[in-house]
Amino acid sequence: MRKTIVLLLTAIGASALSACVATDDALLRTVPVGSGTSQYKPYDFIRCVKEKWTPIAPRVREYSPSSDTLAVSVPSGGLTSQSVALVIAQASANGTGYTIYGDVAAVSRYAAATHTCD
Repeated sequence: MRKTIVLLLTAIGASALSACVATDDALLRTVPVGSGTSQYKPYDFIRCVKEKWTPIAPRVREYSPSSDTLAVSVPSGGLTSQSVALVIAQASANGTGYTIYGDVAAVSRYAAATHTCD
């Protein structure tokens, strides 16, 4: 019985995690609304963006969609958990290259805050 409960909870956790990634993947299939480079290394850049976004939206999530990519997103707060804004960051020769995704009107504040971490 205990083993069954642990397996069930593991499956639920994996489903929840894959749902978050799938939601953000929907934004990745849209046209980016901005991009840039930062002198910070990827982890420091993501930490800076998260600090800048938190006053705008208290629910900011940070995750790693792949081994060489970091992301920060703001969930909409609805039942679908779709993201309003998403930044994908990867290491570049001089720091970090990043791309911003989201609806242009909704993401403008987040884009401006992101560019302060350049």
